[in-house]
Amino acid sequence: MKERLRLASRAMQAGMVAVAIAGVVTDNLIRVPAAIFALFVSFIPSILRRDLKITLPVELNFWIVLALSLHVIGGFSGFYDTIPGWDHLTHMMSASLIGALGFVSVVIIDKYSESVHLPKPFLAFFIVMFTMAMGVLWELMEFASDSIAHSKLQYGLTDTMVDLLFDGFSGFVVAIVGVRYLVQVSPEHFVESLNVDHARRRLSEFNVRRRKAA
Repeated sequence: MKERLRLASRAMQAGMVAVAIAGVVTDNLIRVPAAIFALFVSFIPSILRRDLKITLPVELNFWIVLALSLHVIGGFSGFYDTIPGWDHLTHMMSASLIGALGFVSVVIIDKYSESVHLPKPFLAFFIVMFTMAMGVLWELMEFASDSIAHSKLQYGLTDTMVDLLFDGFSGFVVAIVGVRYLVQVSPEHFVESLNVDHARRRLSEFNVRRRKAA
């Protein structure tokens, strides 16, 4: 199953490359930077694994690439305008991804910070609020883009509110799944599976070398 997810991720990354090339060939250059940026972001987990040995779950890697791929393909193919609900689908995908990354980050902070302790109910509450906050920030960026660059990222108040409802729903689902996951797998074991200790040692060694070089 994991190998299939890896292959699917590589196929979607190849699709982003194809979108960038097609944008150049068809003179649809406005989509090229988005495709290249999304492709770069999709390789960040691989970069973290190569340089810091941080190993994100394969399922999370797949979710990252899928969310980015849907956004890139939807923008290039005009699905945002031609397929009802495509915008809400990508919002839900992105919001659930942000919630999952927030979950991973908070569990790591909870383990390594002596001054921070997050009971599971508060962890769930934080994930929902964090996801909603990122959703609001995204809507503000879309509004700013429409106002300054005269783009058409927002389709009215109702569309924005529905997007935020999807954001909240996604955050709620991730919170429930995340808390249930920590009931079955201890936070310590989860963080250990990410190789965070190895990354901390690598960063500490890098800081020592940098101070000596200075």
